[in-house]
Amino acid sequence: MAAYKKFFPQKVDLNLLIFKIGEVSKMVNVSTRQLRYWEQKGYIESIRDDNSSSRVFNMENLNRVSLMKYYLDEGFTLNGAYKAANENIKKVRKIRDFMMIAFQDVETIDGKPAINLGYFDKEKESILYGILNTDEDIEYRVIEKKEEK
Repeated sequence: MAAYKKFFPQKVDLNLLIFKIGEVSKMVNVSTRQLRYWEQKGYIESIRDDNSSSRVFNMENLNRVSLMKYYLDEGFTLNGAYKAANENIKKVRKIRDFMMIAFQDVETIDGKPAINLGYFDKEKESILYGILNTDEDIEYRVIEKKEEK
């Protein structure tokens, strides 16, 4: 078990990815002027490059900008969009934490890819699988653990 898990680092710091203000503007379709305003108001935070005065943003702030834009387009106020984006980011962190712990391996069951989500019981006698039937259909199965030889 856990053949694939060893290939995944325990924690990948996506905030090491940085994006220039113009790149963020193009990716999210928010003007650089708007981004500077949001930064001035404390909704997002740029990182100043040591070599220049250019604004760069980490992945978390890119996600925050993208979510805020979505919520603004849905009719939220700027403050409401900021709060909703932060709630969404908190949920995604919890999902990532859960998956880093739960994910064990990718296997094949009945010719279909199956995600091994670890032991289903305290006795460690059965394993929970999420089987990918189609792009939009997942079947969950609890399968008795096979004896190791």
